[in-house]
Amino acid sequence: MQKPRDRGNQIDNRRFDTWLANFSGYVFQVTRGKIELWLNQFDKPHKDIAARLLDSVVYIGQAQIQTRFRELLRSLEGWNDDPAKRKGRWFFVPFSGSTGESGDTMVHFFRMANGMSLKKYNSLFVHRSDLIRQRLTPEDTVVLIDDFSGTGRQAKQSWKEVFAELLVEEPRVILLLAAATEKAVQEVRDNTDMQLICGTLMNKSYDFFDSTCKYFNASEKNTIERYSIKADKKNPRGSGNSGLLVVLAHRCPNNSLPILFANHNSWAGLFPRS
Repeated sequence: MQKPRDRGNQIDNRRFDTWLANFSGYVFQVTRGKIELWLNQFDKPHKDIAARLLDSVVYIGQAQIQTRFRELLRSLEGWNDDPAKRKGRWFFVPFSGSTGESGDTMVHFFRMANGMSLKKYNSLFVHRSDLIRQRLTPEDTVVLIDDFSGTGRQAKQSWKEVFAELLVEEPRVILLLAAATEKAVQEVRDNTDMQLICGTLMNKSYDFFDSTCKYFNASEKNTIERYSIKADKKNPRGSGNSGLLVVLAHRCPNNSLPILFANHNSWAGLFPRS
């Protein structure tokens, strides 16, 4: 996570300007008024902790995602902009199944990042239902594209229930993500035939509640957890107990603390998911 300001720093115009600059590209506009409303949900003695937590949010914007996607593609062995110089055939596929989900958004970002928006590149981009008709071989490469994995469990499930059957010809399979945790990478490595690569890799220190997270002490962590229970009593530490403070431009992952995204009568997150 990002290093927050020291304890007791003023919540002044300069700090608001920094937050607004950092979060300017979120899908649902973040304004000063919304930040103030979010902070006002914390009792006065806890506003400093809340502000420092907001300082610590890792915001991954669209430009950063596109830059990482461009770098990741260029790093893949066998890929070349010139079709004649590529090793085998290549197919880029949204990892999520339904139209309009994160996979489609990430494929769009990927195409823009790599200059593949023109129709002449359409044959490279297929949906999962098209894979079985491609008659793939071990010489081919399938790149599955999505945004984020916090635990790797959903990726493992999708592999076992969908892609393992579609890719019985055993092409090389790469799961390309904007960001992932080390835990997710290990889960995918141990339980699937996919190679997971990502633009931003997060270790244990990104978990707000982990002992390696040194920016907040035990008392502060307990205070934040009490508010997180108010935001989501079932998953106060985020999905999979991930404890993350991560926000992507198009959506806040549910692996992040629910005080960031939960939106109901008892809590209004600054980064609602819908």
